[in-house]
Amino acid sequence: MITQFIEVLPEGKSTPDFLRKPIALTIQEGKLAIFKANVCGDPKPEVTWGRAKGDMSDRERFQKKYDEATGEYTLEIHRVSGEEADTYKCYAINEYGKAICTAALNVIEVGFKKKRAMEQLEDIGSVDPAEFRKLLRKRKGVDKQEAVKEPGEIDERFWEIIMSADRKDYERICAEFGVKDFRVMLKKLSEKKKERQEEQAKYIETINNLKHIDIKGVGIASFEFDLELKDPASRIFLYKDGVMIPYSDEEEMKHSLKTVGKKLIFSVRDLKAEDAGLYQVDVEEVNLFSTDFKIPTVDFIVKIQEVKAKEREDAMFECVLSHPWPRIKWMGKNATLEEGEKYTITVSEDKLIHRLLIKDCSQLDKGIYSAAAGIKTCSAWLLVEADSDPASHGKKKTRKTTQAGGTGLDLGKLAQEQQEKLAKERQEQIDAANKARAEEERLAREALLAPPPDTGDGHSGEGGDSGEGKDTGDEKNKSISGSNKSKDVGKSVGESIGKSVGKSVGEMKDSEKEGDDKKNKKSTDDSDKVCTIKDAEKERDDKNKKSTDDSDKGKGTSNDDIDPNANGEGDGDSKGRKGHTGPLIPDTVIGKKHTETPWLLLEDPNAKMGTGETYFTDESAKCSERARQGLLLKDSVIDPNAKSGTGETEEYIDAAGKRSVRTTQGPLLKDTVIDPNGQSGTGETEEYTDASGKRSERTRQGPLLKDTVIDPNAQSGTGETEEYTDVSGKRSVRTRQGPLLKDTVIDPGVQFVSGLSNVHALIGQPAELMCKLSSDNCEGAWYRDSKKLTADDGHIMSRDGASHKLVINRCQEEDSGKYRFEADGRKTEAILNVEDPPRFDPDDLSAFSQPVIVKVGNSTTFKLPFVGREPMKIQWYRKGEELLDDNTTKIEKSFTQSRLLLSKCQRKDTGEIKIKLKNEHGTMEAISRLIVLDKPTPPQGPVEVLESTASCIHIKWRAPKDDGGCPVINYNLERQQVGRNTWKKLGDIPGVPEYKDNDVEHGRKYCYRIRVVTEEGVSDMMETDDLTAGTLAFPSSPVPPKVASAFNNCINLTWSTPTDTGGSHILGYNLEKRKKGSNLWSPVNPTDEPIQEKKRAVTDVVAGNEYEFRVYAINVSGLSEPSSPSEFIFAKDPKNPPGKVEDLKVADTSYTALSLSWNKPTEEVGVQDEAKGYFIEVRQAECIDWTRCNVTPIILTTFTVKSLKAMAMYWVRVIAINDGGEGVPQDLDNYILAMPPPVRPCFTDNKMKSFMVVRAGNSVRILLNFEASPWPEVTWLKDDVPLLKRVNISNSESSSQLLITSSERSDSGIYTIVVKNLVGQESFSVEVRVTDDPKPPGPVELEENVPSTVTVIWEPSPDEKRDDHLHYSVSKRDSTKGSWSTVADRLFNNKFTACNIMPGREYHFRVYAKNDMGMSAPSESPTWGSERRKDKFVVNMPAYKTCDLRTAPAFLVPLRQHTAPKGYECYMSCAIKGNPKPRVTWYRNNISLNTNTNYLITNICGVCSLLILRVTPKDWGEYNIQIESALGRAESSTKLTVRGENSTDLL
Repeated sequence: MITQFIEVLPEGKSTPDFLRKPIALTIQEGKLAIFKANVCGDPKPEVTWGRAKGDMSDRERFQKKYDEATGEYTLEIHRVSGEEADTYKCYAINEYGKAICTAALNVIEVGFKKKRAMEQLEDIGSVDPAEFRKLLRKRKGVDKQEAVKEPGEIDERFWEIIMSADRKDYERICAEFGVKDFRVMLKKLSEKKKERQEEQAKYIETINNLKHIDIKGVGIASFEFDLELKDPASRIFLYKDGVMIPYSDEEEMKHSLKTVGKKLIFSVRDLKAEDAGLYQVDVEEVNLFSTDFKIPTVDFIVKIQEVKAKEREDAMFECVLSHPWPRIKWMGKNATLEEGEKYTITVSEDKLIHRLLIKDCSQLDKGIYSAAAGIKTCSAWLLVEADSDPASHGKKKTRKTTQAGGTGLDLGKLAQEQQEKLAKERQEQIDAANKARAEEERLAREALLAPPPDTGDGHSGEGGDSGEGKDTGDEKNKSISGSNKSKDVGKSVGESIGKSVGKSVGEMKDSEKEGDDKKNKKSTDDSDKVCTIKDAEKERDDKNKKSTDDSDKGKGTSNDDIDPNANGEGDGDSKGRKGHTGPLIPDTVIGKKHTETPWLLLEDPNAKMGTGETYFTDESAKCSERARQGLLLKDSVIDPNAKSGTGETEEYIDAAGKRSVRTTQGPLLKDTVIDPNGQSGTGETEEYTDASGKRSERTRQGPLLKDTVIDPNAQSGTGETEEYTDVSGKRSVRTRQGPLLKDTVIDPGVQFVSGLSNVHALIGQPAELMCKLSSDNCEGAWYRDSKKLTADDGHIMSRDGASHKLVINRCQEEDSGKYRFEADGRKTEAILNVEDPPRFDPDDLSAFSQPVIVKVGNSTTFKLPFVGREPMKIQWYRKGEELLDDNTTKIEKSFTQSRLLLSKCQRKDTGEIKIKLKNEHGTMEAISRLIVLDKPTPPQGPVEVLESTASCIHIKWRAPKDDGGCPVINYNLERQQVGRNTWKKLGDIPGVPEYKDNDVEHGRKYCYRIRVVTEEGVSDMMETDDLTAGTLAFPSSPVPPKVASAFNNCINLTWSTPTDTGGSHILGYNLEKRKKGSNLWSPVNPTDEPIQEKKRAVTDVVAGNEYEFRVYAINVSGLSEPSSPSEFIFAKDPKNPPGKVEDLKVADTSYTALSLSWNKPTEEVGVQDEAKGYFIEVRQAECIDWTRCNVTPIILTTFTVKSLKAMAMYWVRVIAINDGGEGVPQDLDNYILAMPPPVRPCFTDNKMKSFMVVRAGNSVRILLNFEASPWPEVTWLKDDVPLLKRVNISNSESSSQLLITSSERSDSGIYTIVVKNLVGQESFSVEVRVTDDPKPPGPVELEENVPSTVTVIWEPSPDEKRDDHLHYSVSKRDSTKGSWSTVADRLFNNKFTACNIMPGREYHFRVYAKNDMGMSAPSESPTWGSERRKDKFVVNMPAYKTCDLRTAPAFLVPLRQHTAPKGYECYMSCAIKGNPKPRVTWYRNNISLNTNTNYLITNICGVCSLLILRVTPKDWGEYNIQIESALGRAESSTKLTVRGENSTDLL
């Protein structure tokens, strides 16, 4: 808002204004908020900041800055909180005005805070402490994101979404969150749903009809459901991603809730990308509904364009999207368009091109049409041109087969390019994912194959950041120092197991797939088994929860378990390891189905030694690791049906990381389990999975042999105890009885640290393949397409330590292929692709890029050599348009170069020249520029006269539109004095388009010719109009002076420059004053000393007198006419502003206006003076700026505010004003709704027809007027059912019309209109009968059943069956009478008996069919009876003498004189006679009036009259009437005088 302190600003000065306004911010709590503004104004404004509530005294939090380089003012608010949420104002003030701009700061608090919740819900003092916890809401999104999700754990968002989803969406949601075990998911989902239903039962009666969030309109998304609460006062909360968001019942807000009966509709407006997320609705602390809102990334590449179509022509809108979209939403005139007879919506196969076809366009179809895809929209106009042929106006035109619209672009090509772009992006994402996965696998393999470090002293310990552990022997609680090496062990093993094996062991073998197909196939099968271990682990963890909890607390076990899901971070969860020495004692296995063991045991079937192999085992669902050091003895498997397990196979991974299988050869020996109570472990059972995948259980049959643990500090581990958990979940302890043998480590062999990667190289350029081994002393060989490479092949093979490199200096096409490197039985492969895309030589490209300059009409050539694989597509472009061979363009192509020849170049050919080369390997472009030189175009007019005086003419023109490619050097001028034939050369002037001619004579006229001069020549001339030197051109009158301020001894005045200065500068102003009541104007300033400024302080005044002022403008020609006088102003000191108006109230309201009334403010001496006028201001509820309704103050205490928006809320205030300024505004206590007072619907037409008959084929139109407030809902019914689509309904504020353009008989029925609003409803019914003229009855027969009577019988009319109002009428005519008489009417049967039939007469009967429309043609009956014939007689008539009754025209009563008052009617009459009837002609002033429509002329029974309805001065004159016939002529005259007007005025 800008406030100007004075009426007229000085020249060159301005009020403050904002070049850049601060914008509203929505920012998270704790962040930095910045408001920026740029202002302008002369003098430079002073900028300050403020806020609506609170102060800004904290300088550390509120920092105000100014950047002199950019002129930018900044307000920074540090660490914002909810207290800083406010409306901030920026003030810019200088001496001439003030500018204010506001911006809101909204703060989003993290989570739902207790204090904020209590402030929003209710007063904190009224809350019961016992109920206080119910007001709190647990954070959903923030806590979950901070928690580390365990492997295999399902995201909690998954359960929130799927519990509110339809069953048909389960599969999609599971795929999105990576859930694969549907059986377990469905079981857990059922449990969660049951728990939620129990929670909801506390507050909810029913909830159904759940509809997930979807985009409904332009920028609006909503979701809805039906809800019935047990307690209507229960509170409803809305959350987004776990953070509570406020909402309102006002639809204009960002988040709103609309309640319609039991239905709740949540809406989100002004959609943006950040609005995507999980929305949840809670009642109190119970979740009701969750829906995931995803905003698609689709956008418009090509938007719909404006279409101009002719009537009866089809119109097409089309657009192209950035991503495939099944169907966009088309809208026309804010209504959604659907496929039908009027509209055809099509989508291309790739779902990128969408089209809307509007058929048979008419004037009703024009308007704005829009397309919406996701949150993106575009719109365009459809303009329908009416037929300009006046002959076809009102006629139905024939349908046109042409089609208007379309973008004119190759949409198919654009869509194809977009598809290629999307495919390329997807491939890049896949390649990046594969590369990341390969890197993870490489790191996992390195960690898995790394040799195990020294594990310490043989005691089970826990290595962590603290380096502390616990002994599990006899002194369990004694602390011993751990080794930090266990941290590294936990990291390496956690990475190798958690990332590699726990992920998928099969993925580790992908890089070794080729060359070892048989082993790889077996490994793939094994990996499938390993991948299902997580599920078994989870089940065991549930069974052995106690064991797991103890393990988490750091209690080590003798088996040194390692969690296979460990993340390898080394954070204290890694376990120490120890090695078992000596052969493993065979076990005995009793087959029994059980769950799968967590890790499989693998061994090479061809290897007999198990020394050094890693063996993972532990039946507590934990993973331990130990190394065998001797020969594996034969195992025996005893299942329920067999006592021997010989031949059982099991898988294992040796120390080198190689997968193998081994077979047990003998029975397992008995084991002995020693528990804490000293019991024997004979009969202990353990689970295993044999080679066939069958789950079994085996039982140890004897004591465990003694083990020996070798400690660095001790040679014997005798007596060492270890904990274990048997199959039943019981935790026991067993003790080793002998020493463990020493470990022997087997070298795993050479491994690839990094393999080969695919390489793309250009032909002739070098290419390099490199890999790295785990050993520095290993040789290898290179192969290309299975052929070994040697140094003789021109390749450079080198080795740098463990890195092996193959370099090809100059790649050729034959170098493409598959390259392989082999070393120590290992191999890695990659593909080298040698490409030959189009390429330019840098020197040739540099020369081609230089602009080519050619003169108009000449020819030029562009040539550029290139190299690249054929076939090559060559295209030349000029200014973006492809060039083809024609008369002036020739394109030459060869295998090594292309040349473009342009002949007869024109100036319009100037622009960019581009060559584009494309082959299967790529595309290359080169750009040059063509500049065609030509002479410039003439200067542009019109010529502006800056000054025209007696001594000079100063003119200015515009530069030429086209300078011909060269800058303007000079302008050549010639001058001619009007009346002479010679032109005087004024010479060349510099390239500034203006000239001041001082060699002129006063009063002479001159004409100028101007030409442009460049290096390429001289342009054509531009000739000016005749210009006069020194013509007396006085300035126009200035506007009346304005009073800036008034005091007892001084009155300050300002005025503005006149609109017309007379073609010369204003030299000054003369000011005059006049005291009220006097006719004498006295000068304020001496006449020979004009006032130079447009303001003046008048001090020659007397206090208390009233003065008015006027001003003259002076130029070289002289004084202007004086301005109009200013308003009278008292010479007295300023008054005090008035107070507030009193008793402000609303007198009346409507949809577009409201009426106000108030009383004058009271006067208080020295405080507030009398008000002289009032300003009325309004603002909408959602706005913060007030709008002034009246420009000048009003004197009355009533006012009507107009142009309001229907049903909008407005705040209103009234400001009193006087000479002292504006008073304090008086606001209404509440907002005003723009609507009239509530009125129950009622029909206003008292003569409404309740029955109407319409001929079939004609239109049916029912118009009913009503009044209702607020606007009612109008519904039409036909026979109590909804109307058909062919019936058109048009509703307005106070009427409704039903229209059937072409009615049919089926349209008959009772039409009912129901007008309903919040106050009540009213209805009215109209019976409409659509029919046609009935068809006549069938043949008529006559019968005589009773003497003197005749029975008339006829066949029914064909319309009788479909018209229930059809009836018959019978007419009779006898031979004695010539007329027909109706003897019967409204007969609904097919017979009638006529009585009083006289013998000797002939009778004829006619039967008519009648209905509501009319009567049919008659059906004639045969003649009934015979006529009695009489003898003829002759009458002799006497002869009579004819009488001549003709008379000549004559006046019986002549015209008389008339005098009529102005504005009244005048009636002239006379009586005439004559036979034959004479012709009558009226005249006024000898001008015939018979054809003048302003006079009413009649002739009734010989009385001739002339009537003038409203007499005007133009009707004065002499009136004459003439009557004539063949027998003569007569006339009569009179004179009309208009009272109040004299003849001189009238003439």
